[in-house]
Amino acid sequence: MEVPSILLNRILSEMAKKNGSDLHLIMGSRPMIRINGEFAPLADQEMITAEVITKITETLLSQEEIVKLKEDRSAILVRNIANFRFRINIFYQKESLALSFHYISSVIRNFSDLGLPEVSRNFLKVEPGLLIFAGVYNSGKTSTVASFIEEINKTSAKNIVTIEDPIEYLFTSKQSLITQRQIGRDVNTVAKALDYCLNEDLDIVYINEIKDDEVFNLALPKIFELASGNCLVVLEVNADSSERVLGKILDGISQKMSGEAARYNLADILVGVVVQKLVKRRGGDLILANEILLNNSAVKSLIREGKIYQLQNTIQTSKKDGMVSLSKSLADLIESGEVRREDT
Repeated sequence: MEVPSILLNRILSEMAKKNGSDLHLIMGSRPMIRINGEFAPLADQEMITAEVITKITETLLSQEEIVKLKEDRSAILVRNIANFRFRINIFYQKESLALSFHYISSVIRNFSDLGLPEVSRNFLKVEPGLLIFAGVYNSGKTSTVASFIEEINKTSAKNIVTIEDPIEYLFTSKQSLITQRQIGRDVNTVAKALDYCLNEDLDIVYINEIKDDEVFNLALPKIFELASGNCLVVLEVNADSSERVLGKILDGISQKMSGEAARYNLADILVGVVVQKLVKRRGGDLILANEILLNNSAVKSLIREGKIYQLQNTIQTSKKDGMVSLSKSLADLIESGEVRREDT
């Protein structure tokens, strides 16, 4: 039997050469990869056994991490393997370990190359408040945030702290000073990381997706406090529309203050929302569709009145301000011939 670590290096190298984004290893199945949104087995590979997955897991984790995995039944980490960087999910299914690997590019794309509307460059002015980047899993929102931060890093002198679990993209300070803190390694909890930020002289705080709803809700009052000061808070949220983004935030913050206070606070601090979706382009690669919500006077009024269900109407009637709905963005890609309707 091939040494598991060598097998993993070979499979991941092959996936990277094929420009694959994800690899999945499950007992009793061939390695499965995703390339430009398409899911298929990796050719000429044998079925993965439970023994192979266990041995690969043991090469990825320390003894302490293995004990924690058995207690929590899942783990998320980032590792450099075969000269490539991956976010790794380790979890149990049918009482056996399973693994998924998501490729993290070593190159952070230029913000101007992402395909976002021109109005999104206004966010680079770093005004205090709350800026939200949203999308479902594999929508590329973390990559977009990395490009946003790197653009500021190259062009402005700012003090930036990231709060991540785990750290995916690695930044090198240029004009800005960037400090990256990983939950569980550099600071114990999200709450403690935010407490640190509240007592520091910061310009930007980035918080990547908080997957635990209880942790997310507990963090929101501190996030609101940061955003209401002299700091831009960049928050990553798993949601597929501006309405769902703001609904999730209001549901969470309302546990700590009245509904009316929550709405008025959010209306005061919100800078905007960017929702994105990656769709298959004709020819094989992926292209970005997006929704842009700007916190103009009409949006502020809807939030304060608890009428976020009307946000889509306001987005559609605020095109002159630079707003765009996800449905309109997708329709434009179809009309231009870049995307087929069935791929949206």
